[in-house]
Amino acid sequence: MGKKAAAIEALTTHGLLNELKVAVDEITRATIHEKGIYGLAIRASVAKSFEFTSLVHQDPPPEHGFFITATLRGICEDLITFTFLESLSEDDRNQALTLLMNANLAEGIAAQSDFFSLNRPWQPVVQPSKQSGEVAEQQLRTLSAKLGWTGRQSWPTVWHMAKVARMHELYSYLYSTTSKWVHFSPQILLRMGWGGGKDDHANEHTEWKFTTTNFSRYYAEFSQIYSLLLLLKLLRGPAATFLPDIAQKIVIALETRLNEPIRWPEAVTYEELNLEGPTSIMRIFLRATHEIKSEVKRGG
Repeated sequence: MGKKAAAIEALTTHGLLNELKVAVDEITRATIHEKGIYGLAIRASVAKSFEFTSLVHQDPPPEHGFFITATLRGICEDLITFTFLESLSEDDRNQALTLLMNANLAEGIAAQSDFFSLNRPWQPVVQPSKQSGEVAEQQLRTLSAKLGWTGRQSWPTVWHMAKVARMHELYSYLYSTTSKWVHFSPQILLRMGWGGGKDDHANEHTEWKFTTTNFSRYYAEFSQIYSLLLLLKLLRGPAATFLPDIAQKIVIALETRLNEPIRWPEAVTYEELNLEGPTSIMRIFLRATHEIKSEVKRGG
């Protein structure tokens, strides 16, 4: 192992991300003339994923991690959509993003118009053009038909794209988890409450103190693990073609860091259900057994 490789191996995840920043800064610069709308959008996705991963890996992590963890959902949907679009030609990719952008704009303008007409009718706002929205929707339907989509909507759902891209387990897990953070969820609200002493049994007389900071460490670790997972999948997937060779060793080292923890944060934990989970020794044993079986399978 060379000195450079050894130095990379010795870095923390935060240090590796700092090293990767040089490559990310380079690949996230482009023009429409050179790369087209698709090329710009996927580079913007790399910037978004990388910057969020760097943010949550700060030491110490950002305060109030509860409020930023839901960002994982958007990053996951970016990854799925760009993976799904890989089967299209370059022209069709550019057209798809242009039409989606127009459709999203038309939808946003219509919603904005409704809101302001009710709440601030005197304030001038951009008004929707029915014709432009209908044209974009029809063109989207034509393009999505090439991808085998026959649903009621003009563009495939994220679930459909995830299934085609073979990422439905990843999407289902993060969708289920982050949906509870952005929608109403009694589970999320009530697990914010901590009360009683360490050895006390909770009952109807237990006084609970509710704050999002009670789970701050959990939310920090959740964001750290899954932001890195999504970033690496993006760099190994849709963005792989423009990752410079010099960054490959850093990506490999980050993959090692991702797999080092003996436990990834779960969506529903033993602790919140007051269940006794496996000990650290048992987790190490289970991991070692799995790795041995995997090695035997590869050898066979």
